[in-house]
This record gives sequence, C-alpha cells and structure tokens, in this order.
Amino acid sequence: MKRQRAPIACEKCRLLKAKCDGRQPICTRCEGYGFKCSWSTRKRKVLLPEVETAKDGSSKEPERQALSDEPKHDDLASYQRAVRQYDTLMQELLSNLDQSQKGTLNASLHTIRRQLPVNATDSSLEQPSLTREPSTVSSDAGVDSPATYVGKASDIHFIHRIRQCYQTGAWTAREPLPADNYSQTHTIKSLAGLTQPLIIPTPAEAQGFIDVYLSTIHVAYPFLCRDILLEQFQVFQTGDYAYQEFEPWLALFNFIFAIGSYYTSFPHRSGTASLDHLRYFEQGVYFSRELGATCSLLSVWALIVQCFFLLAICHTDRCWNTLGFAIRMGQSIGLHVESSPNHARTSWMADRAHWRRTWYSMYVLDRLLALQLGRPMAIHESEFQVEMPSVSDPFPFGQDATVSAESITANRDTSTCFLMDYFLAVIRFSYLVGAVIRELYRPSQIDVAPDVMLNTSSALDQRLSEWKKGLPRHLRFDLGHTFESSVTFKRQRNMLAVKYHHLRALIHRPFLCLPLLQTNNHPFMELLRRDKHRIAQAESICVQEARQTAQLLHNLVDERSLVHDFPWWQMISCLICASSILFVAEAFCPNQDSFYSTASAQDLREDAETCLKVFEALSANSAAARKAAEMLKALSSLHHSIHKGVYQVLPGQVGIASHLLYYSTVSSRRVYLTAVVASTTSPQRHRPCS
Repeated sequence: MKRQRAPIACEKCRLLKAKCDGRQPICTRCEGYGFKCSWSTRKRKVLLPEVETAKDGSSKEPERQALSDEPKHDDLASYQRAVRQYDTLMQELLSNLDQSQKGTLNASLHTIRRQLPVNATDSSLEQPSLTREPSTVSSDAGVDSPATYVGKASDIHFIHRIRQCYQTGAWTAREPLPADNYSQTHTIKSLAGLTQPLIIPTPAEAQGFIDVYLSTIHVAYPFLCRDILLEQFQVFQTGDYAYQEFEPWLALFNFIFAIGSYYTSFPHRSGTASLDHLRYFEQGVYFSRELGATCSLLSVWALIVQCFFLLAICHTDRCWNTLGFAIRMGQSIGLHVESSPNHARTSWMADRAHWRRTWYSMYVLDRLLALQLGRPMAIHESEFQVEMPSVSDPFPFGQDATVSAESITANRDTSTCFLMDYFLAVIRFSYLVGAVIRELYRPSQIDVAPDVMLNTSSALDQRLSEWKKGLPRHLRFDLGHTFESSVTFKRQRNMLAVKYHHLRALIHRPFLCLPLLQTNNHPFMELLRRDKHRIAQAESICVQEARQTAQLLHNLVDERSLVHDFPWWQMISCLICASSILFVAEAFCPNQDSFYSTASAQDLREDAETCLKVFEALSANSAAARKAAEMLKALSSLHHSIHKGVYQVLPGQVGIASHLLYYSTVSSRRVYLTAVVASTTSPQRHRPCS
C-alpha cells in the first residue's frame, strides 16, 4: 500500500521528526500524547485535499479558477475585436472589387473563418462599433447628462423663463415633459484610439468635401490660406503623408471631411443616415491628440475647424471648450499682439496676414458662442492689439479675392468688390455683440436698472442701424440685387441678415410681454407705467425682427438650401430664438389693438410654424433639430392654454386679469393705467383653474 503523505506537518512532529497525519487544528499524534500542536503560517506548495476543504465549508478552487479566467477573457475579447476589425476592413475592400475578384476573395475568407475557434465569433461580447446603434447621435441629451450654465442672452434661458411663468398650468402631470435643451452633451465614443479601419474618401469625394468647406464656412471665416490648403491637399491625395509632421494636416483634413460629409447628407431621403462624418471626426481627433504638445498656427487652424463641426452637430459645450483651448494656444504663440511670430516653421506662416485672420476668426466665434450660451467672453478688446485684416489680402481666397463689377450687377459705382469685405463687416459687428452682452445680458447676473436698460437698448439699436448702413453695396441684404451672379455674395448677405435680425431682436427682447415675464418685477412694471410708448416700440421691434428671421426661410427649396446658403452653425439657435418670441407674442396678441398692430395673431403663428417646419424637415439628420421641434411644439401649447379659459380671477388676485386687460385695452389710457396700478399693487401670481 502506497504511503499517504500529509501536505504539511505540525511544528511538534517536525521537531521530533515523527510522522504527522496533517489533521488541523490538532493532529492525531499530538492529541494522543497531549502535546501542544502548532502550525506554521508559511505558504503551502501543495493544495489541501478535498476532505479538508470540505471541513472548512468553503472551497478556494472556484476563486482561483475565476482569477485565472479573467486574463483569458480579456485576451479573448481583444482577439474577437481584432477579428471583427479584420472583417470590417475586408468588407470595405470587397466593395471596390469586381465580381470575379469578389468571388475569389470570398472563398479565401470562408476558408480562413472555418479555421477560427468557435468562441472567436461569439456575439455575447461587445458588438463591432460599425454596426452599433449610433447612440452618440440619436441619444437624448439632457436625460442623464449634466446640466450646464446658460445665461440671460441664451434662447434656452428665455424658453425656461416662459415655462417658469406657467409651470403650474401649462403642463399637467399626464403630459410628458418637453425637451429642455437642444444641445448635444453626450460624448462620441472611441476617441482615444481608432477602433475601426481608416475611412479615406475617394479623390472625387475628398475634392467635393473641400469645395463644400471653401464655399460655406471659409467665405465667412477665412483664416485658412486657400493656396496652401490646396497644396497640402495634393500631398494628401498622392498618399505621401506617412510621417509625423503631417499629422496636424491629417487632423485638419479629417475635420473638413467631417463637415463636408455632414453638409452633403442633406437632404436626407430614405434609409439609414450615414455616419461617415462621425468617423472622419473620430480620425481627426486621433490625429490631433498631440496638438497641445507643440503650439503652432496650424494646430490653431485644426482646432477652429473642429469647432465648426461641433457647432454643426450642436455639441455646443464641447465647442466652447475647444475654442477656449484654441484661444489659449493662440495667445501662447502671440496671436494677440503684433510682434513678429517666433514659432513659424515655414516661410508662409511668418506672414502676419495669416495670424491676423486667425485671431479675428477666434474673436468672432468667441462672441457668437458667448451670445448663444449667455456666458462670459474669453477675448476682451483691452487685452489684445492686432491690426484688422486687409481687405485686399490675397491669401484666403487666392485669385477669387476680387470680383469684377460687371460680374455682379449692372448698377454699380465701384469697380471692385472684395470677398474680405464680409469678414471685416462681421468683425465690426462682433464689437456690437460684445457691447450687447456686457450692457444688457451681464453673465454676472447683476441686474441693470430698467430705465438704464431701455436707454442702452435704444443706443445699441442706433449703432446697429449705422453698422447696416455702412455695409458695402454688394453686402446690403436690405437692398435689391438684380441680375447678380455671385453665389458667394448671396450667401454672405444671408449670413449678415441672420446675424442682424437675430441681434436686433435680442436687443429689444427684455421688453417683450412684460406683464407676463416680469409680473413680480416692480421696477419693470413701474417703467411700463411711465414709458408705455417706448416699451411698445421696443416690443414691436423685437417681434418684427423675429418675423424677419423666419421670413428669410420662405423661399427655401429643400434642406440643402438652408445648410449651404445660410450660416448653418448658428441657424438652430437663431430660429429657436425667433420662433419662441413669435409664439409668446402670438399667445398674447388677442386683437389688432396690441403692440403688434402690423401683424395679426395668425401672421405670427404662420411665421413661427415656418421655423417649426424647417426643424421637422431637418430632424432626420439632426438630433438637435428634432429636439428644437419638440421645444417649439411645447411652446405652442401656451396659446391653447391661455385661450381655452384656463385662468380665472380669484379673490385678491387681480394680476393676470390686469395683464390681459392691459393687452386688450391698450388703446384706452384710463383702463390701461388702472390695470397697471392693480398689477403693481397686487403682484400675486395667478392660479390655473382645476
């Protein structure tokens, strides 16, 4: 019989060199002789027998097995992802082959797949990112996303203010809560490294994407040098870019491809929306991962182009952060001063014209985002000293920088028109935007006295009108342009018209529907009593400018016309602002005696519904447009809530009655004063009927 060895002996048996049976806590020998049985705590080299583990009541073997299986599971998951990436790459290659080649390659792939282990094709693990539902595009931002600050100038803040006034009566518990933001706050997956094979556009597609960018964003923000861009694009087309120094250009081109791919996806007809723009963007982020390590003008360019793609898909907060990074990088290389550049690597970068256009592009974009979000500006006029770009700068547009008068219109006194005229006009416009933010919509939430605000708004409106009158003839959007053939000038006029009407509406929006939006603000109600006619004029201007914004869309043929012929990167914000003003005005415009005597309630509603129809048309390719449509539909319900008799006057609560009386009897000064006095002496809130 084979000797049964104990896995370990007690200390007493080891000292006596006696046979120990290994029973714990007291072995049989020590128990029989009455010895003290002690055991060493050193690590065992042999596993305990099954009988001993059963005595303990717990087995360590499953834990050891689980620990040993974890690395195997990670290796298997990595192996499966590699197989899927290989399959994805092969499928993309197959699409470019003829039928005979496809048959040969498919047979080879079938033979290879038969040699894979069964678990290599297990679908229980993560699905390939190419076939995964694009949650980064269609998920609802704001459901589980962190809230971000928006100030008084923001259209989102204005809509929330309207809801607060009717939060007890506008929506019942049975109705779903409306969307509270159209900005997309989710993150795009897999930005640390590429999880899919590189997607490279064909030469024709790449050229089309470049043309889209140059004909839309570049005519508004000409920070790039057209000739240098096309020269480097030829290097990209030849495929000679496999070196590290070209990676900033790869990042910039992929961001341009993302913009071009997204723009050309409109109008969306049928089938599944393409996600190529997100893949181009992912590749651009991958190639720009080291931009922060070496600051250069080219790195700033890549970041600005990235900002415009983020604006186009309404990742506004991420654009805000990216622009802040670009501004800091620009300041680190001296874009904010006129001293000679010290970080230029090539001769063309040393020309100050490129630096000036880049700095003022960030300046204009900073003002746009600050106004849209109601946040502080990152660039202040007192903290930089940069000359304005030259109107005849030959770098941004190349040979297209000047246009002959005969090719524009037959009635022209000037002999030459410059494409840079628009950029200079927008820079001057941005100074006005900064003044509006500082003097009317202070992000610090320090309230401006209502009478001071009224005087300031009048002064700002006068400055804005002077700016419009000072525009070159070919950029005057309020004048006719018969027989003009320049598409670029037409687009520039559309951009200026949108900016002008939007800013003018914002200048006078603080005085819109004061009895509703400022019912408990005694200084505002006192101002309403003193300066009724000035308030009426400001309110009328606000509504008319909102109507003008909506009427710019009356002759749209399809979604492509909106995306290409208007500043798509800010259109959703401008249309939300205009339509919210129109819906509120329409809800409190019961008759022709109101302040909006030039428009009926039906006219206001039709203009507001024009914006809604645009959002509905764009919702197939834009999650932000879909959420904007939901917000507008929720606002339109205010009209039905008010005009269905849902409010009644309770004893001691004459606030809402005086408000409606004020709107319906504004022609009678005696009744008007009575209503306002009642409102200011009894500022209690109204209550909806049960």
